[in-house]
Order: sequence, then structure tokens, then C-alpha cells
Amino acid sequence: MRNKQLLATVIALINLVLPALFSGLAFAQDYRARVQGVVTDPSGAALPGATVTLINTNTNDTIVRQSDERGRYLFDFVVPGTYSVSAELSGFGKALQENVAVVTRGDHTLDFGLQLGNIDEQVTVQASAVQVQFNTTTLSKTIDGKMLKEMPVVARNPFSLALLDPAVVNRYGTDRNPYFQLSTTGVDIGGQTSGRVDVLIDGVPIGVGSRGSYSPPMDAVQEFTVQQNSVDAEFGHTAGGVMNLSTKAGTNEYHGTAYYFGRNPALNAVSNSVTREPNEVRNHIGGVTVGGPLLRNRLFTYFAYERWQNRDPHTRLMTLPTELERTGDFSQSYNRFGELRRIYDPTTTVLNPDGTVTRQPFPGNKIPESQLDPTSLRFMQDIPLPNGPGDDITNANNYKVTYPWEISYWNFSNRTDWLINDKWRMFARYSMIRTRLDNPNYANLPSTPSDNGGLMNSLNSAVDTVYTLSPRTVLNFRMGVVYSEDDYDSDWAKLGEEGLAQYWPNNPWYLSYTQEQPAIYYPNLQVGSASFGKGNYWLFHPRKYSYQGNISMDRGRHYMKVGGSFRHAYEDSQLPSFGTFPFSAAVTADTFVSPDTSRTGDAWASFLTGAMTDSIRVNHVSPKHTTMNQYAVFFQDDFRFSRRITINLGLRYEYETAPVESQDRLTRYLDLDNPIPEMQATPPPIPESVARLNNVPYEYAGAWVYADSEHRGMYDPPRNLILPRIGVAFRLNDKTALRAGYGRYAIPMQSIFGYGWRLPSDDGFNANTSALPLDEGRPETYVSDPFPASVNPLLLPVEKSLGRYTNLGNDAAFVQQTFKPPVNDRIHVSIQRQLTNSMVLEATYIVNLGHNLPPEGQGGNAGFGRDLNQIDPQLTYEHKSLLNETIENPFYQYLTPETFPGQLRNQQRVTIGSLLRPYPQYGALTQGMTEGRENRYQAVQLRLQRSFSTGVSFFAGYNYNREKTGDYFNQIDRYANEFTMIPSSHPRHRISMSGTYELPFGRDRRLLSNVPGVVEAILGGWSTSGIFQWNSGAAIRFNGQMEVNGDPRIDNPTRDEWFDTSAFSPMIAFTPRTNPYLFEGLTGPTFWNIDTTLSKEFRVSQRFRLEFRMEAYNLTNSFMPTQPVTDVLSSTFGRSINQANKGREFQYTMRLHF
Repeated sequence: MRNKQLLATVIALINLVLPALFSGLAFAQDYRARVQGVVTDPSGAALPGATVTLINTNTNDTIVRQSDERGRYLFDFVVPGTYSVSAELSGFGKALQENVAVVTRGDHTLDFGLQLGNIDEQVTVQASAVQVQFNTTTLSKTIDGKMLKEMPVVARNPFSLALLDPAVVNRYGTDRNPYFQLSTTGVDIGGQTSGRVDVLIDGVPIGVGSRGSYSPPMDAVQEFTVQQNSVDAEFGHTAGGVMNLSTKAGTNEYHGTAYYFGRNPALNAVSNSVTREPNEVRNHIGGVTVGGPLLRNRLFTYFAYERWQNRDPHTRLMTLPTELERTGDFSQSYNRFGELRRIYDPTTTVLNPDGTVTRQPFPGNKIPESQLDPTSLRFMQDIPLPNGPGDDITNANNYKVTYPWEISYWNFSNRTDWLINDKWRMFARYSMIRTRLDNPNYANLPSTPSDNGGLMNSLNSAVDTVYTLSPRTVLNFRMGVVYSEDDYDSDWAKLGEEGLAQYWPNNPWYLSYTQEQPAIYYPNLQVGSASFGKGNYWLFHPRKYSYQGNISMDRGRHYMKVGGSFRHAYEDSQLPSFGTFPFSAAVTADTFVSPDTSRTGDAWASFLTGAMTDSIRVNHVSPKHTTMNQYAVFFQDDFRFSRRITINLGLRYEYETAPVESQDRLTRYLDLDNPIPEMQATPPPIPESVARLNNVPYEYAGAWVYADSEHRGMYDPPRNLILPRIGVAFRLNDKTALRAGYGRYAIPMQSIFGYGWRLPSDDGFNANTSALPLDEGRPETYVSDPFPASVNPLLLPVEKSLGRYTNLGNDAAFVQQTFKPPVNDRIHVSIQRQLTNSMVLEATYIVNLGHNLPPEGQGGNAGFGRDLNQIDPQLTYEHKSLLNETIENPFYQYLTPETFPGQLRNQQRVTIGSLLRPYPQYGALTQGMTEGRENRYQAVQLRLQRSFSTGVSFFAGYNYNREKTGDYFNQIDRYANEFTMIPSSHPRHRISMSGTYELPFGRDRRLLSNVPGVVEAILGGWSTSGIFQWNSGAAIRFNGQMEVNGDPRIDNPTRDEWFDTSAFSPMIAFTPRTNPYLFEGLTGPTFWNIDTTLSKEFRVSQRFRLEFRMEAYNLTNSFMPTQPVTDVLSSTFGRSINQANKGREFQYTMRLHF
């Protein structure tokens, strides 16, 4: 009766109190461990009825189990920490094993062989437990608390230590600071998972979209586990990788730390050897942790707080106009071949009958003053002058600057554990961060990009309860909540409508787009390699509620888990952008048809003329309020077939809803099977001579379909998502295990989309207008009047008012309504061998087979997109420049503005090629979630790990991988929707080594443990740690189309010539791509790095210890070049022009332990 009352109390708390506190519920995967084994007599026979006791040495939490008829016992939901485990039975001596380190998601095997004797006789074993995994086939690595404490981690982000495993690859960047939310998920774990990793803290998911939301202070972390292939069906909502971190809990003794980390420019090398500017790093990081009992043996708490005031260096390289060039004089401007870089007048373009193009060069290579656009000249006043000579005769990279990012950040976390009684345990954690980012206006000009302005704030909390219904049945319930805020906000970079008026006086053409924007920044000018102002900025406010319940049952040979989960994600987001103004050398090159801009044309000359192309676009973007839900149920059975064989069997079902907007402000798709009545009755007057060129009939169809109360989702989500898991673990002997596992994972759509603004669902609710295209190479509009109302007025949002006619005459994007879900199948075989009590060697072969995959990357997208309205490329190869000729637009002022509202109705002339689309009434029709893209990843992995013992810990790993991903090789394949498996450019070889070593001198060490205090102060308490990482060179990928003649590989590549550039030449116009993306054996620079620490500890008193530590990052101050430039038209083609790492930095630390 009492048990039923307790259970009723638990249910009442779950259903009443906790939802009221957190206003939502969510599911998660567990982070705790299992301890199990067999109790036998001296002959090896099973001993049923033996009493096995598990005691947490820090909290005195005690759990007792009885061995079953096969002598087996099991403890589940064991919190990571240090334990003692004992076994006893009448007629036998007691066996005790101490210092058992239980790790996150560990499955620890402790077998006890009892000897005949009195129960008062005790045999104590001090050695570590066997570390080989005999009962589970999950492929994982645990980063323990010792490594977290001792390893040099410049970013102080605990998730960065996942990179110690060479199977984990950084896809984010060098700055993995904890407030950068994409840094947490920006890793590949055993294949393509970047942005699609499930990240858990204390078993609660913290991911929002494709990013994490919170990283705790490193001093608050107990340990964490990285899983490549989880055969446990409890884990899901991931592309395959899982990172599971557990935070520290309080103990029966008060312990804590107070610490300070500092970096000073005077101690550091130059950050970037290319710019050679002084190091700007200046860090001040302080923090405190305190853990202890609120009620001894029952209630514990652990508190952590950390604060940063930092300056981190960042580098910008640009090619800027010289004093002469700023006036339009390019008479002293040269290309990389040493020739005068001739510039041509685009207004003189003539498309000849034979398909050739002629343009007249500007006299003297100078733009006449009458042809200098006044607005461009006004913008030029905001462009800084070069601050260096450039890298060569072309003046490339003549502006180099290193400037600081300024960070103010604090992080708070508190965890409270409550051992209510022997059957009921629970904990609650509350964590939050606040971050303000900024960078100075290093050029003191309004155009200076503010690339670091913003706020990054987050709140994360979790509640977990475990109730033991019986010694063999355990109930677990967990819930969590995430609130996050990531906003771009830079006060000094804001321009406002008054600022725009400086550039367009008496011409406020932009007002209909700017009046509702949260802020207006300097227009984004992109001129060649230089970029100014701000393009897109972001407002991102996600919330996530998660909940999970499961019951675990130990039934004879079967250990079973049954559970279900629910995750609710809500997001307010907006991606405003006033506009982007790109200018390329092609406008002033000698031709507009496949121009060789390595010889002629100049981007700054194009900018000064003010000539506009249709790549220039301005936008009106509305906010979105979207929700998505994830559901899952699972069943897992770990079946002990025999004492040597365990079979893991799991089945998981997942369902994820389509995005829903709070006011149904979403578009769903374009129905291309629905004829357009008005066009069927009055077809557009496309000339017969043009229609004859087409090899497919015109289809005057298309009806835009919006979300509504009957169908609120953006698409019809897949429903039959069954994800099996199976594994077999063979215990070859007491120190060797052979394991094989298979798991299927469905990539969450939330992680694919990443952000609400990535959803291709805003047509009608947003609006964008492109500048008019060139008319046979001649500009139609200029920067001084970019969108004339009489010729190309700005399109305004129409919401649902136009119904089916939305986007007629425009580009459009939508998601395929029914699609096969993107999934990964992972298979691995591994063998583990315990070499000594503390050292394990593991060899693994793993395969990832991906199906229907989205593009790689964590920033978010709409899945793999394909244009359904392409011109047959064979027409381009056959008719060549004829398709660039312009004729009168048959859609000019066609129908009414309500039935044909797009930009096409305002263009007086269009190219012949644009009328050869199957749906000529539309522009590009990009369908997201296109199926068929495959991935094949396989790797051989070796790991040697020595857990901390006798002052030493060590890890060494090696990963060799081969990977191919389906993509369109050329435009012919794109048109036919045929994929080619293209090798990955990622490095094939990776080595990682790390370790800690305590010098064996002084108190509590092996040597000189009883020396006088003075000697102890000099010789005692020293330790060191280090990380070595090495990657082979990444394959050089040539994305552009070009001609190749000969082998581009050279024997001794240098930064100035990494490959034979003479083997490449610009593409021949109107020909398909034939050049490969990669050349076997042609790789970029290798990358290696050494980080290390040296620390000295002083014992101030019995309770206080003071630690001084010096950390060195890039200890050898080695220069690692970036990949060479692969744009055949670039003046720096074939050269490595920047530094991939940072110069050596020292960080000094003082830490008080108590």
C-alpha cells in the first residue's frame, strides 16, 4: 500500500507540479550507467542469492541487489562517479572492489569470485574494473572528469574535447567558444552529422534547430560520452551522432574551486603571420564552483559561475582600389599575367550574328567622368584606402587587418540532487548564459562590417526522477526546457533611413521595404573579394520543451526498456536584409558570355560605372512563428543468450510533424498539374521561331497552395519511420570482446531546416525584387536609381490575397509534399582488448550508408533542391549565344497585376533562353527535399586508452576514412536528375594523442612523499598534459568549370604555387563540364597542432590547495596555410593566401581548490 502511495505521489508531481513550473514537457535520452556482473564460487558455479551492494563514495548513496539463479546482478540508472561494490553470501568470504569509476553511459562488468570462509573475512580489490564492454555494442568514447580538468582547452567548451576522438571532425571553425551555439553541434561523428547531432545534458536535449543552446562551465562537468553508433533504441532524433554530457553533483563534503584564466598580448606570438599585426588577445576569465550537502546523505547541491571579458583577434583580407582606381583610372592596373587589365564599356556591347561579342575598351583604360555613377562615388568615400602593397602585381589583398572581437559573457549553473529514500531519487538543474558580442569600427567608416555584433543568451533546465518499483523494475521520468536568444544587434553599425538618404538624395525608393525592418544597416556592397556593410542579419528566439518516460525491467535473461518521448519546438525568427549589391569583373570584361576575368574586367571598375545586374536584390522579410513536434516510442531488449553472448535488439518509431505557423502564414507548394485558366484561354504571344527551338511543350499550369486550417503543415510528413537496432557482443575471454552493431537513424527535419527563416514557405508573406538583367550585355539600370518605379518597381508582400496566382512571373521555392525521409544506416564491427588493468585497445570498422540526404552543413537548408524549370542544356550547347539574344517580352503587362503579378510582367525585353523553360511563366522553381542523394562513408579506427592510474592517463587514436556523396556532375546531370558519387574532399587520415602525467615527486606521489616542506614546495605537485592532433591534407576541390590539360600535381608545392596552374584554363563557352572535381593525390596542406600545460600545486593547508598553471596553444608557433584558391579566374589562383590557425598563445591560470 505504501509503495502505491509513493507511486501516486510521483505521478502527481509529474502531472501537476512540474508542468506548472516549466510550462511544457519534453523527452530525452538517459546519461546514466549500468553496473552488472556474475557472482560465482571457487569452481566457477553461479551463486544465487548473494547480496551485492553499490555505494557512492561521495554521497553514501547505497543500493542493494540480490544475485539471481544464474548468479547475475544488475544496477541501473547509476549516476557517473566513484563507487565501491561488494558481494557477500553466508558461507563465503566477502569481496569488495573499491574505486570503481562509473562513466556516462557506461556498461561496467564486475564479476565476483567468492572464496569459502566466514562472511567476516574480506578480500579488497583496489584495481580498476574491467573496461571492456561485454554487454553492449554501442560504439562510443567517454571523456572523463580527469581529462576535462587537465586538458588544455582554449575555448573552455567541454564539447570541444569530443575532437580528441579522431572519428569526430570539426566542421565549425577555430573559435569554438561556449556561447557560439553552432560550435556544439558543428561536428561530424562517424560521417556527415554536422548540425544534426543530438546533444544532451543530463539526458535532456539542448538542441534547437541545427544548433546547441548551452554549454556548462568546464568545472561543472562530470564527464561526457560521444556515440558514433548507438544500438540502444532509446537514442534517436539524430543523423547518427550523440553527445551526452553529465554535470557534477554535490557530495557529503563541501568542495569547490575559485579560478582565474588570463591571456596577455605581450606573451603571445603574432596571431596571423599574413597580416603581421600585433596580437590582440586579452582574456580575463574568472569563476567559482561550490558543491556540498544541504542535508547529509539526502540533499546535495552544486553551483558554478563563470564570467568572461575577452578580446579575440580576427583577420580580414580584401583587394581595394588604389588612389588612381578610385577616380576611374585603371591605366596602372595589371592582371596576374603582367598585362594591363583592360576594362570595357558595357554600354557598347554588341552581340554579333555569328555569336561573338564585341565591346569597346574605355579610352586609356580610364572610365570617363560622365560615366561614373554618382551614388557609387558617394559609396566610394566610405571605402578605406589600401594599407599595403598587395601580394603581387595585381595588388591582390592590399588591405589586411587584424582586429579584436570583444566578448562579455557569464555562465551560471546549479544542480540539486535529492535522495528521497532508498527507492526514490530525483534532481533538478537550472542553467543560463548571457553574452554580448561586438567589434570596433576598425576603419572608422560607416561601411565597416560589424561581423560580431549581437546577443547570445540561453536558459536551460532539467528535472529527473527515478523510482524503483522493485529490485528488477525501475521507472524513470525526465523533462527539460530550453529558451534561447540569438540576435544580431550592433548599435554603431546602424544607419537608418536617414543614413540611406545620403546615398539616394531625393529618391527614397527603398521606403516600402525599410519601414517595417527592426533595424537598417549599411547596404551590403560586395565588390570582388571585398565586402562592406551588412547583408542578412538575424533574430532567432527558439524554445524547446522535452519529456521522456520509460520503464526498465530485468527479467531473467532479458533486460528490457520501454519508453516514449515528445519534443515540442517553438520559434520566433526573422532574417531581415535591406539588400545585397554584388559587383563582378564580368560587367567590364571584353565579353559577357563566359568572360575570362583573369585577364580583362575589374570589379571596382564595374562598381564605379554603377551598372546593375539581376544578382542585385533587395528584400522585405516578415517574422515567423513556427512550431514542430517530435514523437518517439521505443523498445529495447538486451538478451543474454549465454554468459559469453549478449544480443541487443531494439525497435524505435519516430514521427515528426511538418512546420506549422501560428497564423497559418506558410505556403505549401506549387501545383504544377493544375492548369491556369487565363493562360489556357489566352496564351502568351511567344514567337513561333522561339517555340520551335524548344524540345518540350509549354505547360501553362501552376496553382499556389497555402497552409490553412484544414492543412496547417508545410508538407505531408513521413509516417512509417521504423528504426531497427541490432547488435551482438561476444565475450571471447575475460579481457576481450568482439562486437557488431547496426542502427538506422532518421535525420530530424528540424536540424535540416536549422532556422525558421530557412523554410521555403514565405512566398507572398515576404517580397524581394531583383534588378533588371543585362540586355545582351548592356546595363538597363544603375546604382543611382536602382529600382525605377516606371520600369522595375519594388514588389510588395501580398500574403494570401492572390491565391493561386502568387509568384506567377517570379522565382519560387517550396518543399516536395511527400518525400522519402533522409536516413542513415550505420554498421560497425569492433574488437576490444584489455591490455592491463587500466589500458584498452580497440579496433573498429564502421560504415555509414546515407539515403535521400540533404546538403552537408549545419547552417540549415530546405534539403536537397532541384530546379523543376530548367532549360535543357543541350539547347545551350546547340544554339550557343542565340539564347542570349533578347526579344520583346511576351509577358510584358500580360493579363492583370492580380493574375500575373511577378517581375516578369515589368520587363520589356527578355532573353530567348528564358522562354525555353517548360513553364516560361515562372522563373526558377526550386523544389526542396528532392530525393535520391546518397552518401557512402567507411572508416577504420584504432584507439588505445589508458584511464588515469599511478599518475598517468593516455589516449591515442587513428582514423582512416573514405567517403563519397551523390551530386550533379554537370548541368546535363542536373537536368536529368542523375547523381554521380563524388569523393569527399575531407582529410582521409587523422591522428589524435592526449595525455596527463603527474611527476612522481612529493606528497601523495610515489617518490619523495615524506620530504620536508621546502623540498615539497620545490619538487612536489608538478603535472603536465598535452594534446597532439594531425590531419592529412584535404583533397583540393575544383567546383568551377574549367579546361584541364595535363597533370596539375607538382612534386614540391609551395604557398605561392600549390599545383600547376598552367594545366588549367577558363571554360570554353557553351560546353558541358568535363573536368573532375578532385584529382587523386592532389591535396592541400597538412594540419598539425600541439597544445600543452604545465602546472604546480601547493598545499596551503589540509583543506586548501593552490594551483598555478601555464597553458600553451600552438606550442611550436607553427604556420598552417589555408587551402589554395581554386577559382581559375582569380588573380590568386593556385596560391594559399591566408593562415588556417593562430600563432602561439599562452594562458596563465590560478586555481584555489578546497
